[in-house]
Amino acid sequence: MKILICEDEIGVVNILKRYLKYKGFDADHALDGKAALELIKSQDYGIIFLDINMPEMTGIEILKYMRETHNKAKVIILTGYPGVTRDFCTSLGADKYLEKPIDLKVIGEIVDKYTR
Repeated sequence: MKILICEDEIGVVNILKRYLKYKGFDADHALDGKAALELIKSQDYGIIFLDINMPEMTGIEILKYMRETHNKAKVIILTGYPGVTRDFCTSLGADKYLEKPIDLKVIGEIVDKYTR
């Protein structure tokens, strides 16, 4: 299963990529919304970690596009903004919602659940 990390903080990307590699997965990444959307259009990802606030295009815009085009990837919203609620994200089609800082144990549980 292919995994995509859409996150503009390179430190978060590096942590997630190392952890996912430890779990046996390679992950692609995009540092801005436009690059993320291009990867989503050209690749078949099973899990997408999607930051809300990215340059060029927001995670919300990407999520809306994905669900309008019936993309079935599991989307885990990552946010450092408490004003963006879990209910709002799930109403748009997100499968999970995580607030930063990210708990790697939770990431592992999510990946295990969606890759079985």
